[in-house]
Amino acid sequence: MARRAASSEARPRSRHSPPVIRLAAVIALACLISYSNGLAGPFIYDDELSIVENRHIRALGNVRDVLSAEQDSPTAGRPLVNLSFAINYATSGLDVRAYHTTNLIIHLLCALAVFGVIRRTLELPQLEGRLAARPEHLACAAALLWAVHPLNSEVVEYVTQRTESMMALFYLTTLYASVRAFGHRGRAGWQAAAVAACALGMACKESMATAPAVVLLYDRVYVFGSFKDAFLKRWRFYLALSSTWLLLAALMSSNPRGESAGFTSGVHPWTYLLNQTVIIAAYLRRVLWPRSLVAGYGWMQPLTLGDVVPYALLLAAVLTLVLVALIRKPKLGFLGAWFFIVLAPTSSVVPIPIEVGAERRMYLPLVALVMLGVLGASNVFDRVERRFAGTRDR
Repeated sequence: MARRAASSEARPRSRHSPPVIRLAAVIALACLISYSNGLAGPFIYDDELSIVENRHIRALGNVRDVLSAEQDSPTAGRPLVNLSFAINYATSGLDVRAYHTTNLIIHLLCALAVFGVIRRTLELPQLEGRLAARPEHLACAAALLWAVHPLNSEVVEYVTQRTESMMALFYLTTLYASVRAFGHRGRAGWQAAAVAACALGMACKESMATAPAVVLLYDRVYVFGSFKDAFLKRWRFYLALSSTWLLLAALMSSNPRGESAGFTSGVHPWTYLLNQTVIIAAYLRRVLWPRSLVAGYGWMQPLTLGDVVPYALLLAAVLTLVLVALIRKPKLGFLGAWFFIVLAPTSSVVPIPIEVGAERRMYLPLVALVMLGVLGASNVFDRVERRFAGTRDR
């Protein structure tokens, strides 16, 4: 029988806990120090289409024009991103520093959202135990590591990849507002905020499509213990979240990506999936050792199953661990599920032949991996501390 949902309202902080504002300031400062040297970097690659040659950002007052873009442009079907470029253009023309500064601010806000989501999660009554003593510390450590990880540099410093960071900001805001809504205070307001953020994210990038599923999984894992109870208790909320898919469908109905993505792109889904086994393994390697970062992974390769056996076995093993964890240790398994669910739209069977791999796709999935690392390190330190404490007591 599924357990009854406990209130997810965060426990009161100890008066000895570090002030949240101070920790947030540390995260913000780390972001500024890490990326301020790239503010004068030139426009590159797709920036020409998205900004320099984009006539749709020239007149901010023409809302209809601003919210549209040329087909196959990086901002096609992503009106909110195009609007952000139009605001930059209206205030600063083609001064590249303004665009980089905006990207950096969005990344900073994403880091603070990561901090907020993790802190609120670690303070849930369902997680009482050793984590309860220092939720702010662990959340700050995870947010800091994520914020300064070199794998995120493409999203921050390549202006057009604001599509990824804006989507991520609304994705994290959706999850944060949902976590707050699962408590008893201001539930309706937080639910409305979650739905609004989800809709805004859909207007930034198609990967936002997984957000309602991740929120439901979070509710099942950390609050109710079953999908049935979570959905029955909050069916109106999940119906509202799911309704944002209609906005995404409308934005995609004109085929803004053209032949650059999808099942009509001419690439077989199986071939794309085989390529992704190699690419995801490369992502994981660069998470641990972020050396030789690249802006693109080249074109699709005509791989066979025999070519990718080691990579396929690795991913199969990781997926198996995630599934087992979801059953036996669901609170830990959620992090693994987060990684694969968020990565799925770009790294599974839907072909994107012009870009077989891109490190920016790890922007949100990296949150889960960093948190796993922080929890692992915390567990090791706790064991060492207990061992030394036991030695002193002898």
